[in-house]
Amino acid sequence: MTEAAPEDHLALLDSIRQRIDANPEALLANTESLQEGDFALLGKLIQTYCFADLNARRIVDALRHAMIGPEARYASRLQDAQVFPKLKEIVAELPTWNIKEGLLKAADTVELHRIHRHNFAHWAARRVKGHNVLIIFTKNAKESERRDGQAQSLDELKYGLVPLAPLSDELKKLEGHGEYLATTAAHIDTNFNAYKEFFDTNRRS
Repeated sequence: MTEAAPEDHLALLDSIRQRIDANPEALLANTESLQEGDFALLGKLIQTYCFADLNARRIVDALRHAMIGPEARYASRLQDAQVFPKLKEIVAELPTWNIKEGLLKAADTVELHRIHRHNFAHWAARRVKGHNVLIIFTKNAKESERRDGQAQSLDELKYGLVPLAPLSDELKKLEGHGEYLATTAAHIDTNFNAYKEFFDTNRRS
């Protein structure tokens, strides 16, 4: 089967959105249960992100320890939204080592998927009938306002649409960058003394 172009996905989502908005009372009736593969995909994305977050925190702590000292280890106190921006901030201080570019790319890519991880963990998900598209929705006012900044009416179901084919492609990217973060965290841990010696020497010079 030929993969749909991005503009085709957008046109499909536009059509589905118009149909839903024209008859919001029928929202749930126009959905169906997730398939087994959907559960696996969503769970894999959530866990892949969580593992990337874990290793990003390891790298933040290890590099700050090497640069400043053990008192600078504070990654466990970072909020989810702070982890990858903080990783980029610290990595920007590195010389032009091989890991610098890789970590900056990984931080950018994984951070882009934070909203997906959050939504799939906290919003309900179903399939749009007749389409390879997920619909996620919430009746939680705080979650709703976080999404678009608009207050949710008492009877409103705030929703979002997610085409599955592009999501699968994005998961592959997330997996690759997640593996890179894990490998790099292990590398820094193994070679911590060399990193510390480098920063100590540069502080003295």
